[in-house]
Amino acid sequence: MSKFVEFLKEINTPAAQYANEMENIIFQDPSSAIVKARKFAETILNEVFSIEKIEEPYIKSFYEKVSYLTKEEYIKRETQKSLDTIRMVGNKAAHPGQQNDLADAYKLHREMYNIAVWFYEVYSDSEKQVKVPVYETPQLPKQENVEELIQQKISELLGKQGGQNISVGNDNQPVIEKVIEGEKPDILNKDLEEGQSYLLREIRRLKDSSQEAIENANQFSHFKEYLHVDRKVQLDLEKVLEENLSKDQGSLVLLCGNVGDGKSHLLAYLKEKKPWLIENYTIFNDATESFSPGKDAMQTLEETLNEFSDQKLSTAKGRVILAINMGVLHNFISTNHERYTYESLKKFIDDSKLFTPKITTHFSKGSFDLLSFGDYHSYELTESGPISTFYSSLLEKITRQSEDNTFYLALREDEKNGVKTMVQENFRLLHNKVIQEQIVNLIVQSIVKKKLVISARAFLNLVADILLPDKISNINLMSQFDMLEDSLPNLLFNRTERSDILRALGELDPLHCRSNHIDQLVIDLNTLSEWDSIIDENIKDEIPIKWLKSFISNETLMGYSFNLFFETFIRITYLTNKKFASNIADNSYLAYVKNLYNFNKGERMGVRTFYDEMKSAIFKWKGSPKKDYIYLNKPSEKFRLAQKINLRPTIEHLNHNTNDILESFKSTILIAYHDGIKGNEIFLEIDYPLYNLLTKVREGYRPNKKDEEDAIKFVEFIDKLMAFGDKQTELLVFFKADQRFYSIKRDDVFGAFVFERESNYIV
Repeated sequence: MSKFVEFLKEINTPAAQYANEMENIIFQDPSSAIVKARKFAETILNEVFSIEKIEEPYIKSFYEKVSYLTKEEYIKRETQKSLDTIRMVGNKAAHPGQQNDLADAYKLHREMYNIAVWFYEVYSDSEKQVKVPVYETPQLPKQENVEELIQQKISELLGKQGGQNISVGNDNQPVIEKVIEGEKPDILNKDLEEGQSYLLREIRRLKDSSQEAIENANQFSHFKEYLHVDRKVQLDLEKVLEENLSKDQGSLVLLCGNVGDGKSHLLAYLKEKKPWLIENYTIFNDATESFSPGKDAMQTLEETLNEFSDQKLSTAKGRVILAINMGVLHNFISTNHERYTYESLKKFIDDSKLFTPKITTHFSKGSFDLLSFGDYHSYELTESGPISTFYSSLLEKITRQSEDNTFYLALREDEKNGVKTMVQENFRLLHNKVIQEQIVNLIVQSIVKKKLVISARAFLNLVADILLPDKISNINLMSQFDMLEDSLPNLLFNRTERSDILRALGELDPLHCRSNHIDQLVIDLNTLSEWDSIIDENIKDEIPIKWLKSFISNETLMGYSFNLFFETFIRITYLTNKKFASNIADNSYLAYVKNLYNFNKGERMGVRTFYDEMKSAIFKWKGSPKKDYIYLNKPSEKFRLAQKINLRPTIEHLNHNTNDILESFKSTILIAYHDGIKGNEIFLEIDYPLYNLLTKVREGYRPNKKDEEDAIKFVEFIDKLMAFGDKQTELLVFFKADQRFYSIKRDDVFGAFVFERESNYIV
């Protein structure tokens, strides 16, 4: 008798008897063992009804009892999942002709344990509670002469992993690439113990906590080389360095950006792949090498750049590449230094417009070159919407079926060794090009809406997060519900606590969308008994269809179980079905990126339409009694004052771009109005949150105090616009008490003010 059964005898003897019988026959007759598991669960349910004194004569079936206990909150999510798993698998076993194998029996044994632990913790005497034994899988009886066929079946079931959690030894240690001169190193080191997962090990190398994630300008491993994707900033830097090869003068190349934007990775790449471009340069990386003991950042930089000071610049021969963060550079040129002055460098940076809203990808003049990583975006703008060659290329590399792809080789090795977990399932699902496209779309949305900076390192860490569940188990021993919880769609939207990226993606969860299409799916799932047609019609990938097959038969789900199925179904549909995703898309976001494209490309008709929309938003934000009139004071005051204002837009600050795909662009929309006098422009920078708010205002939404606080720049912009109005010559006055309008006008001839009643307007 197992420790599990011994422990169970103390709290429910009949249930313990069923558990014991189940363990005794699990290898010889798995189908009967499954029936015993169902009997066990029914016994526990009956005991709960007895203890709680629940007298509901019409509640008789297993389903009805679980449904009642769930609705009345006697049981929580995990317990209901275990009971539903036993009910569903047990229903199949009770019907003649159904095939049931050892895998189902093993799953139910674990669910029986979960139910027993819950029952013990809730209903046993708390003062007499003892330590619950750790779960153990059923073991073959020693006294029995077990047939070779059974042994083979166990091996197939457990995949040589003993039914336990799978590990890879040192969690985050990278594979050490041993290279013997003249030999090509093995891409995948096959050095794990039997039953361990190579794919799990390789994907863990993508995580931030992995040593592979530590950028070093002096190292560029094969792993990083394979994942490297050419970017425009790299190509521009190579062009600058090639042009400087023929120059007989000093050269200072500034790589300006922020932490984690890829400066170190780029330098390591050039050292490894194109060393002739930088062999004559001294490289300083402000994140590591630019700080000396006993000196602060400014003193170190002054020493590093002294050859490019005003005193030495004319005779400079040295060549320096300085990777520097924007804030450090700004402080340096704004500081008065003790030994040298840097006015020439300061003027160069001022001329580059680095610290202005103007786009500065790269700028060269004399001995100075500058590349601004912040103006090289990780996505591109197109007429049909944003794309990201960078993120798409990274996903393509990870999933490419190629002999130089360590992830592909690892998957193939796991398949050969019979390693089966949700890691392999999720990785296969990631091969779907539509899913890759949807993930990239979500990432770009996060960047636009939340102003996230998502470096290659952060993106690769995200890939690991959506592929690796917290607990890695043999898939044959997982319940259908556990598989859904550990699936890529749920890991993508349910892990909001792990990172800012996943928090942003959680807000983009399709479950948050209010849509007739989603409402119809809810109706269909609640009214149709057979779900196979709904699943086949909406989900466009065989892997998740396979996950959901257990729920296609005439099984009734309720409560937490139904919610898990429905949430997973919607998320899978969203990721695999482009038409469905398009139907529930965020129209405000789509309109914003379309306008962003128009402004950066200089599309006059699109820009004009946008200005019309903004004019409407401005007047509705303040309120307007009639066309071209805008209120000056708040609605809470005794009477309202309105002035006439003529908003004159200007587009002189816009550039015309002939490219269809925009790689360098301003990531916000810049509008401007003037009062008819050149140079009297007032500018407003519109990001997505402000655009979304103004869109709602145009549709009738009235901003509250928090909206005004969040949109403080817009409020200040309107205050400046008010100076362009005609309040010096005419005002409209609205008296709330008698709901009447009056005008105050200056007489053109005598200059006196005329006060007269006006016809009523719409307030």
